[in-house]
Amino acid sequence: MKRTERHHLKEDEVAEGVNWLVDFYGKYRREIFFVAGAIVLAALVFAALLGLRAHSRNVRSAAIGQVGSLAAQAAADPAKMAELEKLAAKGRTSRLANLELARLGAERGDWTKAESCLARIPSSPKDLLYYQAEDLKGQVAVGRKDFDKAIAIYKKTVDEKPRDYPLDAALFRLAETHELKGDVAAAIDLYKKLQTDYPQSYFGYEASLKAAKLATRR
Repeated sequence: MKRTERHHLKEDEVAEGVNWLVDFYGKYRREIFFVAGAIVLAALVFAALLGLRAHSRNVRSAAIGQVGSLAAQAAADPAKMAELEKLAAKGRTSRLANLELARLGAERGDWTKAESCLARIPSSPKDLLYYQAEDLKGQVAVGRKDFDKAIAIYKKTVDEKPRDYPLDAALFRLAETHELKGDVAAAIDLYKKLQTDYPQSYFGYEASLKAAKLATRR
């Protein structure tokens, strides 16, 4: 008898629950449809944003690949420079294309061309490409024998301690420029700092060789 009563109680509870849901749906049907529609819309918007983001990454990767390919071709065939210039004029490829044009100019000793292209690269964002451009500016200054300008450029990078650019590379450039200028004491100090702070890096190893070599010349 008790088992039968418990069974009936459970059936009553289920019936009450179903009735409550039916009443709730009837009372708030419009609100339920509105909320469900909002959730579906949000899901569709989110999916569309993910799709756009993926598409944007693919387009950017293709553009970067195009610039790199043209730069490699232009190194052997100057006629390709015109196509690279078009990419440097505007659009998402302009910063990278100008950097590649500047690099090609520097490799040929055309400092004016290199400086002109580097001047078109904006000062922000301060990402890896920005600091690559700053490094190239320093190299151009060294090529012009303007060591003080090069030192100022590399010191600025070192002082900014960028997250997107290897600090040991900037320190090594700075040390080398002091060495080229004839400021051996400053160069040795920087090479020793590299040797101490970056003992496992390529530049740390090179700095140890440089410091030892310069020490014998003092």
